[in-house]
Amino acid sequence: MILKNSSKMLMFILTIFFIFNTNVSAAKKRGVHATINLTGQEYYMNRCSSCHGEGNRGGNMASIREWKSIFSKDAEELIYLHSDEDETIDIIKYMKSSDFKKESKLMLELLQEFAYDSENIPTCN
Repeated sequence: MILKNSSKMLMFILTIFFIFNTNVSAAKKRGVHATINLTGQEYYMNRCSSCHGEGNRGGNMASIREWKSIFSKDAEELIYLHSDEDETIDIIKYMKSSDFKKESKLMLELLQEFAYDSENIPTCN
């Protein structure tokens, strides 16, 4: 009788352990198109996502090499690409600022991570 209750108690404890362990692991999982570049993602989301969408969609607009070129020479090409729109005056000021110089490296890495020729191509959302 004591042995049966001990077995039931052991099974109960093991079941609780597995349930708890599964829930803890599930909470740590991230989405399909998650990035480890959280700071670059934050910069992109704050500055670019209102027009270009999430990083995985925005990055998909160019290849890894094209993103590097677009961000080179103090983002000359990036500024040019935004220069024909009246609403982008503040964006161009930002791209010429010291904040952009500090943030652009991580933002570039994020966009290259989701470039259309990277291994992290978002397919259907």
